[in-house]
Amino acid sequence: MFKSAIRVNKIKTVAQLRGLSLHAERHDEIGQARVREGAVAGEALAWSKAETSDRDYVAAFKAHKAELGAGERKNAPLAMQALCVVSPEWVQQAGDLHDRANPRNVALFEQAKAWAESWAGKGAVFGVRLDLDEKGGAVVDLMIAPVRESRGKPIISTQKPLNELKAATGERNEYAALQTSWAEWCQEHLDHSITRGLRRDLTAREHLSPETYGAVLDKAREAVQRPSESVLGVLQAADLSWNDTDRLRDYLLLRGEISRHKEDPHAYEPPPGSLSRDAVEEARLFEPNTWKLISALRQGAEQIVETAFSFGMGLDKLRRPDGHEAGRKWFPSLVDRLHLGAVIAKCGVFCAQAEALVKNLRIEDPAQHLKPERLWPEESFELVERYNRHLGLDLPQHSQAHHERQREQVEEPHAVRTERRERSHDDDYDHGL
Repeated sequence: MFKSAIRVNKIKTVAQLRGLSLHAERHDEIGQARVREGAVAGEALAWSKAETSDRDYVAAFKAHKAELGAGERKNAPLAMQALCVVSPEWVQQAGDLHDRANPRNVALFEQAKAWAESWAGKGAVFGVRLDLDEKGGAVVDLMIAPVRESRGKPIISTQKPLNELKAATGERNEYAALQTSWAEWCQEHLDHSITRGLRRDLTAREHLSPETYGAVLDKAREAVQRPSESVLGVLQAADLSWNDTDRLRDYLLLRGEISRHKEDPHAYEPPPGSLSRDAVEEARLFEPNTWKLISALRQGAEQIVETAFSFGMGLDKLRRPDGHEAGRKWFPSLVDRLHLGAVIAKCGVFCAQAEALVKNLRIEDPAQHLKPERLWPEESFELVERYNRHLGLDLPQHSQAHHERQREQVEEPHAVRTERRERSHDDDYDHGL
């Protein structure tokens, strides 16, 4: 039995389209990291409406608007990205998963576009890509900008066709409608044995960076895989030595921090120490040992930094150009490694801040106060910014500082702004999910 799945994201700025182009062309480090050993980077079945490149989504979007004579609605998404997935085993039945001549790769590539235009409208797709250079496969990446008439004029509208699809399928929300529609299309046009994947919540990401793309792609692939065996069942059946149990405790500690960071990256705080800041300020009056207070304050954060080091994710390795590869043996998912890298960096920053705080409490002259950026571990401050960019948490800085170094400036349409926008009635996936 084979599965199908869909993942969809809003595209709200031209900067996001540019980032997706860089990823498709393998100019970004995360895109390069996803290329499997021995593969030709960028190998793919690809098409777009751009005359210059089948992966220049900015040019393709402009050509799309010109072709359909469509305008944009203020504060509304420009387009949407859809990842159309089937079980890789279905493709492998007819040949190699990464062979562009495999008839099932070709059929999947063609039918994904046909499916999108069956509900979004003829000509709604302006870019299609099926990557063949990654370890995985059977995922078609679509760029869709549906056009509907508004007050007698053609306007890009992502929400209206989704509402139409929801009504047609009878599903409770747009995401469920997309899942059902794609599964039914696969059964009719690809193979009747393909069934709908597990129902999962839609990713609610506002910023679509190349790194975010990788995270969403991993989620999409999870939807067509078999459910994992119960962790509790595995532990109950396992015969663990003392050393194994000790190692497992450390591993679960890091996994727990990954989960906490995923829940709310912006609000993440390192694990607390044995003394709080207020308690340290009181204790300094009767505790002469400064380092004892520092250790108590940053105990939780320091434990994370030290434990991560033992799993091959020391701050020195994270600083390298391929730092996102550190710890792959223990954390094979790139998404998990990016979140853990951010956790380690933030814990490192807390360690430096804790040392500065306690030492400065004993220095009366503010001009002599120590700066955290100059205390161990100094590299953690830079890493926080780096992993914010990796996770799409700092898009404006990322898109201008990183993207513009590698690509000519493309003038954005007057109606498009790169700053944060207020939601409008035409915004995607904000209704009933």
